[in-house]
Amino acid sequence: MSEFLKSVKADLTDRRLLPVVATVGVCLLAAVAYAVMGGSSSKPSTAVSASVTSVTHTGGIVVSATTSEKAVAETTNGVSEQRSGTARNPFAPIPGTTPPATSASTGSSSSGSGSSTSSSGSGSSTPTEETKAPEESTKPPAKPKTRTVYHVAIEFGLFPAGATPETVVLTPYENLRLLTALPTAKQPLIVFRGVTSGGKAATFSIVGEAILHGVGTCLPSASQCQALDLKPGQSEMLEYLPPGGEPINYELRVVNIAASKAAAKASAAKAWGESRAGAEVLRRAGLEALPFLRYSSQRGVLVFPRRGAFSARAHKAHASHRRSR
Repeated sequence: MSEFLKSVKADLTDRRLLPVVATVGVCLLAAVAYAVMGGSSSKPSTAVSASVTSVTHTGGIVVSATTSEKAVAETTNGVSEQRSGTARNPFAPIPGTTPPATSASTGSSSSGSGSSTSSSGSGSSTPTEETKAPEESTKPPAKPKTRTVYHVAIEFGLFPAGATPETVVLTPYENLRLLTALPTAKQPLIVFRGVTSGGKAATFSIVGEAILHGVGTCLPSASQCQALDLKPGQSEMLEYLPPGGEPINYELRVVNIAASKAAAKASAAKAWGESRAGAEVLRRAGLEALPFLRYSSQRGVLVFPRRGAFSARAHKAHASHRRSR
């Protein structure tokens, strides 16, 4: 090995190769000097003269290029890519790269709309009394009020002399109207006033001079018979003596008193009806009011104002009337 090195040294020191050796040595020194001076330079030409510019890619990440005295890394791990300088926080904005005004205004408007939407949404999340859907009524529909209406059927007419109750023919009156005057409004003897409570009897006002014979009850008494009560199936004979004439007999029979329901007061009034001629007869006779009876809330139904006193008087009158026959 030493022999090889000695031969190489001899060749290099030969006068013919000396210029070549000198040239190679100068080149090596120049290369070393360039490497040392180029690595320690702090102002590279590509990093000094450039100004900050920003390039915005729609829908992507904003990438900016900047030059300063300090090298700035654009990646989260840029130590291996930079020659000198310090690393920077990748989340901090680069100096001189503020977002455009339009972007800020758009962001603020979008956030404002978002807040308004959220506020409106929060406001509408709680329904008020006006916006609440009306609850369906669970109550059943109210039934229409009904009233009891009584229908009175009678027979009335002349009872000739020598006739019997089985052979006499009387005129029927179905569903007798209130205040009907019998036998006629021009020559009235009785006027139908209604029925007593529960439809137990039919009541007639006595307006003519007549003598009563029968099972009916006189009110307020037999001596002062202003009204007559007849139950279904009962009859009463009315003897009328015209001036200067022969006595005329009439028979009154109460055939039936039936009850029905009416949907309203109007229906009850229509079912009962009322005779204007009979009302005029009562007005002329001064018998519009009955001092011992009054109408109840049911149309055409009569009741005693004070049950004790008038009931006793009615029973006494009926008893005395039976004894007088």
